[in-house]
Amino acid sequence: MRAWFSKHLPNSSLQGWVIRGYLRSPIRFSAALLRSLAVTYRMTGKAFPVSVRVQPGQLFSVSVGQGAQCRIEGIITVSNWGGSRLPSSLSLGNNSRLYVNGDFEIGPNVHISANADAELVLGGRKHSSGSGITCNSRIMAAKHIHIGSDTIIAWDIFISDSDWHQIEGAKMDGDVRIGDHVWIAHGASVLKGSVIPDGSVVAAKSLVHSVFQGSNLLLAGTPARVIREDVKWMR
Repeated sequence: MRAWFSKHLPNSSLQGWVIRGYLRSPIRFSAALLRSLAVTYRMTGKAFPVSVRVQPGQLFSVSVGQGAQCRIEGIITVSNWGGSRLPSSLSLGNNSRLYVNGDFEIGPNVHISANADAELVLGGRKHSSGSGITCNSRIMAAKHIHIGSDTIIAWDIFISDSDWHQIEGAKMDGDVRIGDHVWIAHGASVLKGSVIPDGSVVAAKSLVHSVFQGSNLLLAGTPARVIREDVKWMR
C-alpha cells in the first residue's frame, strides 16, 4: 500500500488528503477523488499521478482542444472559499499551452481560458505559503499571459491580453506579464500589454494597462499609476 501511494500520490499532502477524506466521509470523498482523476486525465492524458485535486462538493469543468499541451509541476487544488461552491472551469483551445509551475489553488467561480495557439503560465507556489486565485475571477489568454510564482489574485479580478474586439487603428492584443510575489487586490483589472513588476501590489478596483519598471511598487487608480515604491508585503 505504501509503495502504491508513493507512486500514484507522490505529494505528501495528497496522501494526507486521501486518508483524511476517506476517514471523514468515504462516499462523498470517493466522488471527489473520481472527479480529480477525471480532470487530471483530461488535462495531462493520464490519471496518475494525481495532479489536480478537486475538493468534495466542488465542480471543475475542463475542455482541452486538439493538440493542446498541459504541464503541471505541482498540484492544482480546486476548492471552495467563503462558503461558496460555485463551479469553476478551464478551457484550452487547439494547440494552446498551459504551464503550471508549482502548487496552485483555484477557488469557486474562477474561469480560465486560452485561445487556440495561446500560452498561459501560472507560476504556482515557490517560497510563499500559497499561490492562486480566491474566487469570482476570469483569466482570458488570446496569445500570451505569464503570471509569476507566489502570486495572490483576490476576488472579482479580470486578466486578459486582448480587447477581444477590433478597434480601427489599434492593436487588439498585447502580452501580459505579472511578476513573482504580486498581490492583486479585489476588483482589479489587468489588461493587454500590462507588465507588473516583482513584489508589487495592485490596489483594489485598479485598472492596469501599462508597463511598469522596477519592483515592489504599489499601483492604484484608474488607470493605475505608481503610488509608492519599496513596498514590502507578506501572505
